[in-house]
Amino acid sequence: MNLVYNQGKLAEIVEKMARDGANKLHILADFDKTITETSHINGKPVGSIIGQLRAGGYLSPEYTAESTALFEEFHPFEHDQNIPRAERMNKMEEWWSKHNDLLIRSGLNKNDMDRVISAGHTKLRDGITETFKILEENNIPIVIMSGGPAYMIEKQLEFSGLLSDNVHIVANYYEYDENGFMTGYKKPIVHSQNKHEIILRDFPVFDEIKNRTNVILLGDQIDDLGMIEGFDYKNLLTVGFANKPADEEKFANKFDVLIRENGNFNFVNTILKQILQP
Repeated sequence: MNLVYNQGKLAEIVEKMARDGANKLHILADFDKTITETSHINGKPVGSIIGQLRAGGYLSPEYTAESTALFEEFHPFEHDQNIPRAERMNKMEEWWSKHNDLLIRSGLNKNDMDRVISAGHTKLRDGITETFKILEENNIPIVIMSGGPAYMIEKQLEFSGLLSDNVHIVANYYEYDENGFMTGYKKPIVHSQNKHEIILRDFPVFDEIKNRTNVILLGDQIDDLGMIEGFDYKNLLTVGFANKPADEEKFANKFDVLIRENGNFNFVNTILKQILQP
């Protein structure tokens, strides 16, 4: 695995976090392509857990066609740093609102999402099981902030044996009828461009992390760095997963640690052990 980081700066941050101990630490992580690798269905890459509904044909052909059209219309705006963030935010809000309405019209049921998870399309990064074990054993909260459906993320972690009391999910929560069909969705809609506006103090987990001012942030997009905005941290270590060679240079200039080529979590685990050493 290829790594890029400033050894002196990393050692300094780790030392400061180690002095404060486990009680001052929490993890803030994206889900798709950060905790997970890029998924593949029928040999084609799928970028997100909800994208598997479209790529795997789990709903109607009409849903597949319409959701693909939405993807092709809006995805080019998502991470283009040449477009002002306010414009990208508006485009993502429009995209997810239209997509949520499409899911309702298409009759999305919890059973459909369960089928996606049980099919095993999602591959978690190597080493992530050890990461979650370290965090659980040391009672360190991990906050997963994602534009995906909270139900699917929760089910994936449960399916993988990683859903413990220290895991907190800030994502999109749907509303369902008594038969499990989607009838609506709660606001705010979480997407890649407004994570910086999803203030954690509005969620129950804030009371648990507000005094844990040492933060390790994990993401696969420059926009994921915005997840920390609005939180009064003391020490911050950012780890970026560059899944595309074209992203490596710009990521190296933004993240403290760069992990290339769909890399694993072994280096993250090494950092955690150094922070938590007795």
